[in-house]
Amino acid sequence: MLRLVAYAPNGVKRFALDRSELLIGSGDDCDVQLPFAGVAAAHARLHVQGGRAEVSDLGSRKGVLVNGERVRRAALEVLDEIRLGSIALLLEEVVQEEAVTADAPSRRPAPQSVMSPQRMLEHLASVSAWVLADRASSTTLESLMSELLLDFGGGVLFLFQGEQQGIKFVVASEARWLRNGDQLLLQAKGGAADGDGTPSRLWQMDGRLDQEDAWLAMRSFQALDRPYLFILALPRFRPGSWSPLPALATLADQLSLGLVHHVGQYEPILFGGRQQSTELALAPGLVVGESTAMKDALDQLRAAIDQPIHVLLRGEAGLSKELLARSLHLSGQRRQEPFVVARCQGGTEAQIEADLFGAEVMGRAEPLVREGKLLAADGGTLYLEDIEDLPLPLQDRLVRFMRSGRVEPVDSLRADPVDVRLVASCRRPLEDEAARDRFRIDLAYRLSQFVVEVPALRARREDLPLLIQATVNRCCHETNKRIQGITVQALEALAVYDYPGNLPELENIVRRLVYLCPSGRPINESMLPETVRMAKVKGLRPKMSSDLSLDKLIGECERAAIREALQRSHGNKSGAARLLGLSRNGLAMKMARHGL
Repeated sequence: MLRLVAYAPNGVKRFALDRSELLIGSGDDCDVQLPFAGVAAAHARLHVQGGRAEVSDLGSRKGVLVNGERVRRAALEVLDEIRLGSIALLLEEVVQEEAVTADAPSRRPAPQSVMSPQRMLEHLASVSAWVLADRASSTTLESLMSELLLDFGGGVLFLFQGEQQGIKFVVASEARWLRNGDQLLLQAKGGAADGDGTPSRLWQMDGRLDQEDAWLAMRSFQALDRPYLFILALPRFRPGSWSPLPALATLADQLSLGLVHHVGQYEPILFGGRQQSTELALAPGLVVGESTAMKDALDQLRAAIDQPIHVLLRGEAGLSKELLARSLHLSGQRRQEPFVVARCQGGTEAQIEADLFGAEVMGRAEPLVREGKLLAADGGTLYLEDIEDLPLPLQDRLVRFMRSGRVEPVDSLRADPVDVRLVASCRRPLEDEAARDRFRIDLAYRLSQFVVEVPALRARREDLPLLIQATVNRCCHETNKRIQGITVQALEALAVYDYPGNLPELENIVRRLVYLCPSGRPINESMLPETVRMAKVKGLRPKMSSDLSLDKLIGECERAAIREALQRSHGNKSGAARLLGLSRNGLAMKMARHGL
């Protein structure tokens, strides 16, 4: 069944084509009534027979345009665009689908621990295989540790390095727990001694993670002449008939040795064998992480690997959309063919047209031909960056190419057949651009056969430690500089910041920190830009509750201020009391009241 979709100033209107002949116009007797400027009283007539449709102009002053060309009478195909004055109509086919009933969304229950001695051995075996692998690993340490935390019911794992306890590695099943490194360090210092006062290398204790009771496992050790501190906090696990503490000590050894062996290798390493059609081969330099938002985007890409459809990557600037497009190309049947990038802005219309479609100019002896990127990508993939900025006349040419499969260079009489898959990216929804008459609605539909939403950095905070550490490692290799990771306070501030510039902004900030950090020292909070430090201060402010309970708000403010003072004084209660203007006993009473 066919229908017309009208994009009007007061919204989208849909008209069923349930008769063989319909009158379109602004008059009251029209079957498709469009009372808007530029639409005549009786503007056009639509003939429908079976699954075919035809439009004819009724002599209107502004005429009828089909896919950008003025016509008196024209046969229509599904997704053809019809212009009546300022109104765009789209012919689409309606597919009858079975009604699907969905339950109301319910809050997902917190995961429970399913860890057992057998499962713990399996995790150790997986990490051992990762440690021994040398560019043959098919996974990342982050994914292995995420699976371990999920089997424990969720939690956070920190590996600190050096006397100043810079973070070497961290992974959490919930992003909010990344901000509790200082809280765990304070508990580690308090529980790191046995009853007789001698320091303990391996210990466990009941402690706190954020506002929850948690079981803590800790180990202080030396590896390759470097001091390490391993801390694991698990809110939903308690040792019963067996204790995972010895296995966790072995895990700490594996982490320290594996991170040295795989230094700088924080992105997944590809299989060397034959690529399966369901596997997504990530492009070199693409760091994805373990966040739900990024996993959803990769799952969408994986579903489009071998489908004969065009793909649209939608998201803000600075999200490595070109690397995602290249990953899609490397994963499919076209991976042995060219991958070509064409930018739809940054030049004049003539320059972009010649770059995309090619051009032919007369030389002294014979015509000189410049090959366009559509022809250069024949058999492979063409990535169109920022497609919403493509000039309207070139949108018409692109639609004609997508219809015919032939490329006509500028000022040339020949038309070359081209088989190419288009992957486009945009920063703004193409439907919104079409509604503002800045983009052809039929081109928007053709490019949007499969849309992948690429999440911004603020939507995938769980991946920030991985992205930060990967950038630190890369910058250290480039500058031949060795630093001792990053402090808890600095990581917390970087994890709170929203990164409006996304990945380029994160890389610029981290690169500057590596340059500023003295060799042999960790990156600390004083080196951070002012915008990042202010974001952390704002993050300390309590969120307003719906009931505006004054006692609750005051308690949250006190708790946040005490934590910040303890961080600044490195756990020294007398120093924290001076910062807060309290006596040491007064601070101790407030800490006991708030469970700190």
